[in-house]
Amino acid sequence: MNFIYSQLSSDSVFEIVNTYYDIGSLVSSKFYVQGLHDNYLVECNKMKYIYRIYRNDWRSEEEILFELDLLSHLEKTSSNVSFPIRMKNDKYVTYIKSPEGVRIGVLFQYAIGYPPSNDISSDLCNLLGISVANIHNNTEGFKSEYKRETLDLAYLVDHSLKLIHPFLNPGQVDYLNKIRELIYDNISHLAPDNSDFGICAGDINLTNFHISEDNIITHFDFDQCGYGFRAFELGKFAVGFRSDNLKKEKFFAFLSGYESIRKISEKEKMAIPYFEIVAVIWVMSIHASNVNKIGYQYLDESFWKKRIGIIESLDWVLDRA
Repeated sequence: MNFIYSQLSSDSVFEIVNTYYDIGSLVSSKFYVQGLHDNYLVECNKMKYIYRIYRNDWRSEEEILFELDLLSHLEKTSSNVSFPIRMKNDKYVTYIKSPEGVRIGVLFQYAIGYPPSNDISSDLCNLLGISVANIHNNTEGFKSEYKRETLDLAYLVDHSLKLIHPFLNPGQVDYLNKIRELIYDNISHLAPDNSDFGICAGDINLTNFHISEDNIITHFDFDQCGYGFRAFELGKFAVGFRSDNLKKEKFFAFLSGYESIRKISEKEKMAIPYFEIVAVIWVMSIHASNVNKIGYQYLDESFWKKRIGIIESLDWVLDRA
């Protein structure tokens, strides 16, 4: 009998944190949110934390350790990120036996503040751009003995299309193959040696940071991090505003903040809209990869029609086709 996924009780997480960490007297532990991994809100008498239990069918130990190396590096550079907390033995990782095998648990600092609303202001977008640029600056010199998938076109587009093709009808497959050609025709000239290529958080969006009352931004959830084009990082953020009437105003405010710290070339700016489409394709593949957890009913015909409709709606790119 094989298990795909099991969920640890909040009481068990309380015992793990109480046993392995020295963070003061624990008050409570409760299941907080289920994303690609399980996240628990742990509170002690002074602070809040997030205890994440990684799914072992989604992230390997090597991938997780790469992420933790990155966050540890960013903590040392005073970046505003939710960093991992060391255990009493000075390690970050707890190995948890579960029906589906060993899973990894890590305690993270809780991001102070509140999530932005969907009607985020241009001023806040500007601050966010500054914050992302600082993270990119602070990853210079980062090294890890562990490996991650490179966030290039071969992985983000070609590999993703292979994963989602079984869910699509022939017309949708043909359409996305044409979109692939459009992407390659317009941005395949970008390479690590002629553009800004380095560590990306991988998922800068409105749900992955909090902002405090004094406008301090704290980023969290680096599950999709890796080496890639910084223009892709910016494009993945931009696509989150696809249905916002003020999309261009807000994104350009973000870009202005970013470029006040870190410049991006004109050819890379021209690539950002294409990387928006790349981001949509990649997220589609993440759903396909997790079908055994979220269920085939969720990924029905209407789901794929809606997602492809998002690509079709990015007409400031497609008008060039």
